Amino acid sequence: MVRLQARERLFDLWTMGSKAGLSPSSSAAPAPTYRWVETSWETEEDAPGPRCGHTLTAVAARGVEGASDYVGPRLVLFGGATAIEGPSNAGIRLAGVTNSVHIYDVLTRKWSRAHPAGDPPSPRAAHSAAVVGTMVVIQGGIGPAGHSTDDLYVLDLTHCKLKWHRVVVRGPGPGPRYGHAMDLVGQRYLVTVSGNDGTRVLSDAWALDTSQKPYEWKRLSPEGDRPSARM
Repeated sequence: MVRLQARERLFDLWTMGSKAGLSPSSSAAPAPTYRWVETSWETEEDAPGPRCGHTLTAVAARGVEGASDYVGPRLVLFGGATAIEGPSNAGIRLAGVTNSVHIYDVLTRKWSRAHPAGDPPSPRAAHSAAVVGTMVVIQGGIGPAGHSTDDLYVLDLTHCKLKWHRVVVRGPGPGPRYGHAMDLVGQRYLVTVSGNDGTRVLSDAWALDTSQKPYEWKRLSPEGDRPSARM
């Protein structure tokens, strides 16, 4: 059973980088538009079902459109909790934490359950995910026992048969945490920010260079005012 303690909600916006602007051009980017999309699935197992604390990561198309090995754009859903219990004085409790993988085909609008080869990450929620080429990187999270995890996994979608790999990282890193954010910056650096280590809310930032082996996390020390601790 996973318990998440309610915290103060924050609505501020912060950037980290060489320039203060969010867009490389001086003109503001147009706001995105949203619309409801109907989806389908073959079996009940293929449908992800209601859940929270999961990640949904966009993976670009692979190959040349029209070729036999072409794979269209996909959304990869991993983990999360399928039930919520509470509220109570101990906070919200998440139940049914899973490590299942579901793939949404953007072109056919169909969900399917994936069963990747390799050793998968343990069931978890409130983890973070980022895409590196045709791979989805999973980091951290909180499991059924309530302990946050410090591992780093890659789901390789390069070939037709998906496969899990555990990434070996040298030296100290961000440490166990959940409720944090992670993204790929400059098509090279995995950057993770903030979260909760199980005892306190964090405000630190770490980066991993995906182009250099052995992989190592490095703690960042950005100039300027930092955001408050958050998850």
